[in-house]
Amino acid sequence: MLVLATPSVASTRGDLDEDEVHLSGTFKTHLAYRRWLKSPPAIKLTDYARAPLCNVGSPYLQPGIDGECLPPDGTVPIPGCGDDEPMEPLWRRTRPDAASEWRAWRMVIGWVCPDDLLPPFPEVEFRRLKIAPLEAHRQPSRPEILVNKPLIVFTDPAQRAFRTDLFGFAVDVETTPVAYTWDFGDGSTLDTRSAGGPYPSLELTHTYRSATTATVSLTTKWTGRFRVDEDPDHEWREIDGTAVTTTTLDPFDVIELRSRLDG
Repeated sequence: MLVLATPSVASTRGDLDEDEVHLSGTFKTHLAYRRWLKSPPAIKLTDYARAPLCNVGSPYLQPGIDGECLPPDGTVPIPGCGDDEPMEPLWRRTRPDAASEWRAWRMVIGWVCPDDLLPPFPEVEFRRLKIAPLEAHRQPSRPEILVNKPLIVFTDPAQRAFRTDLFGFAVDVETTPVAYTWDFGDGSTLDTRSAGGPYPSLELTHTYRSATTATVSLTTKWTGRFRVDEDPDHEWREIDGTAVTTTTLDPFDVIELRSRLDG
């Protein structure tokens, strides 16, 4: 079962902590290039261009921005990208002000495969998604249960789906519950990969040995995958790490019934 969650923002430029998410230098440069394309300045002090890398046989590597690379030096070898076409190197030049001459072109990203420029999905961003906790159930569900009688617990293992934004890229996210920890409030816990089920299933149970007031809670571990709109292959990719949610049920009394003789 797949539950559609409300839209969420995995990361925006305002709350991006690059030290925390450890973005690669190539991807950081690609983000700067995307911002430049999206919001070109009125006075251009930075310029970008894509072009091959020429003159690999000489001490000086130059861009083929103004034309094709000429022999005898040729171009830098192009990486294999499977069924995808590799992207030409990205070059940048700058000038201090509008009246100054442009400085020389400098290569900021070499030949890359398109997949190399798609965003990563770090664990810290995954944990920022507002994943709705699973519903947890117990049987019997009444306010009082008996000592030495099994308490059945189970949950509904529904997936969650998100439409979100990751470093300026629109993405779809699917999260799946994969592991469950039940805490029975008396010092006992149960770790399982099964969601359990209602009676007559007795797969997940706990028996209280003494009278008490108890609260049952469920901690769920989630894994995820994501798909980037700009990926021409529309490929689902695994998210590194996991996220957790907790569900707490209402407290109840564990009582002991004693028989007595009358008369």
